Amino acid sequence: AEAWLVVSLAALMVTFWVTEAIPISATALIPIAALPLIGAATIGEATSPYADPIVFLFIGGFMLAACVERWRLHERIALSIASVAGGRPVALVAGFMLASALISMWISNTATTLMLAPIAIGAARALSVDGKPDLALGGALTLGVAHAASIAGIGTPVGSPTNLIAVAFFERAGEPIAFIDWMARALPLMLIMLPIAWLLLCLPLFGRKAHSRFDAVGAVVREALAKLGKISAPEVRIGVVFALVALAWMTRTELVKLPLLGALTDTGIAIIGALALFFIPSGRPGGEKLLDWKTAEKIPWGIAVLFGGGLSLAAAMEATGLAAWIGDWIGGLDGVSTLALIAILVIATILISELASNVATLTSMLPVVAAVAIATDTPLQQLAFPVAIAASFAFMLPVATAPNAIAYSSGLLTLKRMLTVGIGLN
Repeated sequence: AEAWLVVSLAALMVTFWVTEAIPISATALIPIAALPLIGAATIGEATSPYADPIVFLFIGGFMLAACVERWRLHERIALSIASVAGGRPVALVAGFMLASALISMWISNTATTLMLAPIAIGAARALSVDGKPDLALGGALTLGVAHAASIAGIGTPVGSPTNLIAVAFFERAGEPIAFIDWMARALPLMLIMLPIAWLLLCLPLFGRKAHSRFDAVGAVVREALAKLGKISAPEVRIGVVFALVALAWMTRTELVKLPLLGALTDTGIAIIGALALFFIPSGRPGGEKLLDWKTAEKIPWGIAVLFGGGLSLAAAMEATGLAAWIGDWIGGLDGVSTLALIAILVIATILISELASNVATLTSMLPVVAAVAIATDTPLQQLAFPVAIAASFAFMLPVATAPNAIAYSSGLLTLKRMLTVGIGLN
């Protein structure tokens, strides 16, 4: 009976997540109220997933990102890359996509797109003739920034909230995945997808010579770079801290072999890095530190609650035997090859993610994927990792992801072009 009530609760939460009848983070609080009442978990069991170590990895990582944004280091990196693009439109698109990709591996896709899109739009409008913007180049620039952010967001566990949801799921399933192991699997996919996206976006631009007004684009980028002034002491210091944290994440499997570091985790590294920012002086007059709590409060805390809600629901599905029952029910999938199984799950995830939040999509899909893995005796990560990637890869519609919506709102992009490029990338 408890399992059937969990089915009903899951259906209610998925409906709320898909329709956003109430904020998706508010929906994630429902298990705390509902699970004890339906007898599926005690209040302690219902609330403990909200303090999962991955939640604190998210908090630490986003505090580091908030500090980078506070001192505008990411903006300097992006503009510097765009400023060295050659005299051809396709090179300009490549420059903006490269900048978006490098930043999005460490900072949220939405924040990256919000920061770069106005610069890309300014560059496109600088090429306008008689007040009419160049839609071919403008669409390629704005959509290039958005799609590069979504593609490169898979590159590290902290690059996208969906990645952290998958990492937490693997951890609770007893199959933890190290930071460097995630990157080893995701980077090849990223490096394949980025050139394909660039190619699809630049098809209308190939054969064009350097634009007669290209100097105007260079002026837009140089002007934005000039406004930042010389590199500041806070930028240098946060750059060093961020680099050390990233290096520690990538080498943790070796660091744990050192004395006193045997219990070091990715979460521990993130929190140590975030705490260091509150201690290190910015180098500016007045004695302010690199990070203050006013800045730290601005991170998306609702996503941390969302993680907990998804994990709490998944734990209840396992505890009541629901996950095992689903596994038995779909045991007939034994005859399907692993490759076909992955294809079915990936296609379903991409299509759902086109209409619903990618976080909500993955949170709903992972318990089902786990049940399929058990029923077909397939390693969990072999099925769940591709699904986690697919949740970030919704390229067709403006409503699919925040970066898509930001690009479409520029006015430089037709829905037909977004669909054409998106179908190819999907």
